Amino acid sequence: MRVAAVVAAGLIATVSGRVTFAAFTLTTQNTNNTVSAGTVVVADNDAGSAMWDVSNQLPSSPAIVRCIRVTYSGSLPAEVRLFTPASPSALDPYLNITVEKGSMPPASTFPSCVGFTPDTTISPTATLQAFKATRTVWATGIPAFPGAQSAWNAGDTLVYRFTLAVQNVFAAQGLTGLAAFTWEAQNR
Repeated sequence: MRVAAVVAAGLIATVSGRVTFAAFTLTTQNTNNTVSAGTVVVADNDAGSAMWDVSNQLPSSPAIVRCIRVTYSGSLPAEVRLFTPASPSALDPYLNITVEKGSMPPASTFPSCVGFTPDTTISPTATLQAFKATRTVWATGIPAFPGAQSAWNAGDTLVYRFTLAVQNVFAAQGLTGLAAFTWEAQNR
């Protein structure tokens, strides 16, 4: 019965608001926490123009030689790869392509290769057909890095020199080759 009386007194005190509690309190804060995602940004100097638009090319004509500068400005180190998502075209089996990486003076203009200094051949001479068949997405693309680096960093540039020549094959007459090249940067 005594327990019941104590419980009853506690309930009455709680309902009437007569119970008081005392405590010391203190808080601390950690504010202004932010997270920013890094970036991968790659661009070229073609200003939306094609590297080549050549007609009436002969097997005896000088090779088509064009350069394009690729610049990386992302905040994260990245791997940049070259590939072509383009569909096959009729001249592909008879058009030889070679791709080199290197450097050029900063003032050089697209698609000129004046002053190009080769570093490495990143795609030895093969047909455009073979290039398109094997280099279709980033995973199968050709990795190339500035100098001896193993990643691209903000401010890095690399110049790619493309050399194309029509094979001396009768079947190539009157055919057209079409190519589109993509440089994609990924941070992995």
